[in-house]
Amino acid sequence: MSERRAPLVLIPEYFGCLVFDRRTSRYLPFDAETTAVLRGLRDRPIDRLIEEEADDERHDRLLRFFEHFDELGFFTPDGRFAGTVLDGVEVPSDHLTGPLAVHLEVIASCNLGCTHCFAGDLPRREKRLTLDEIDGLFAQMARLGSYRLGLTGGEPLLRKDLFQIIDLALGHGLAPCVTTNGLLITDEIAREFGKRELVWLNVSLEGATAETNDAVRGEGTYAKVMDRLAVLRRHSRFTLAFTIMKSNLAEIEDCARLAHEVGADTAVFRPLYPVGVASRHMDLMPTFAEYSTALNQLASMEANAPMSLHHIDPFSPRARTETQSVIQQNYGCGAGNLVCSISVSGEVNPCGFLGPGFVAANIRDTSLAEIWHRSTGFQEIRALPSTEPDGGAAFAGGCRARALVLNGSVNAPDPWILDHAGSSARNPLVILDVNAGGTCC
Repeated sequence: MSERRAPLVLIPEYFGCLVFDRRTSRYLPFDAETTAVLRGLRDRPIDRLIEEEADDERHDRLLRFFEHFDELGFFTPDGRFAGTVLDGVEVPSDHLTGPLAVHLEVIASCNLGCTHCFAGDLPRREKRLTLDEIDGLFAQMARLGSYRLGLTGGEPLLRKDLFQIIDLALGHGLAPCVTTNGLLITDEIAREFGKRELVWLNVSLEGATAETNDAVRGEGTYAKVMDRLAVLRRHSRFTLAFTIMKSNLAEIEDCARLAHEVGADTAVFRPLYPVGVASRHMDLMPTFAEYSTALNQLASMEANAPMSLHHIDPFSPRARTETQSVIQQNYGCGAGNLVCSISVSGEVNPCGFLGPGFVAANIRDTSLAEIWHRSTGFQEIRALPSTEPDGGAAFAGGCRARALVLNGSVNAPDPWILDHAGSSARNPLVILDVNAGGTCC
């Protein structure tokens, strides 16, 4: 069974390993002891491993472990690990072997001019990565165990070779996501999406009504997207993606219902970040209290609607659990720890929301592994937080981009955390997924 076709991949890490499950596009962390068991089960079935164990307590633990993860499809019928091991990788002592997700900007132009766009003013005239360069990047990602791939823009469908890019990603065993405004979807494009296994195909809207959506995305956009969704749903699974803003707070529950009505698998809700064009429209930025109230409204829908919730915001008391797995220690921000972003011209940033001042290197000049492990930009952001020179408060959770824009430094407190004293956050990529019966990723 080749690595590309194996359902599971074990990625060595300083704390043990991560196992990437290709069937769900999820990473699961395991400690060093469990990693040794999984490695042992590559070559020997579970019954032989148990027979060799003399300690009764450990014998029982092995059996319980096997029974639990066997139900999750971790093992073959003869009791071996149903995957491969990513051997030969550099395993750092203080950070992950590779980013869990890479966000690649495939084009720096768009057919809309949204007032909340994180990508900034478009178009940008840059020499974009070629297919060969992108293919090389995907090969590097696979070697690092960085399987989650977000294809963004601008509007990705403006790039005529988008499906070639998706096919290159799939060929390297990556799990791609695509975010589109939906306006360019045709019957042919919908069929092409339907032929491919994407983690997410996000179609963006910013309200449950034309009035609310079009105030942000442009007049007539809502009606056009609704028309294109009717085409898309005949051929492909998709998700409706909403950004939570002051302008749509009153429609949050209606947005979730709309997703169900138009045939979307899920409705995904993200917070507005005060970056890009949105930094000039701060009136759209909700307070933490408003954002939290919106999440609680969505959570209350579980009992009254044919939907379920996934990826609940870690700020929220409804969802936060102190027993959740933690695979990096940097006060909740994934920039440079869990994720990185790559611009259309190959510039690598710990997080695209941080802007050009935080670009570490270019993928055309330096390998992704070298940038991830040894670039000054990534090393510096992992070393944070530190005490501010003036003795003031340092970053203590949340989002570094919000801290940078609203408090002047990536090492400053995130205002949302200050607004909600006592809260802790472990992931800046906050997503609430209201599932209408489809597969959640």
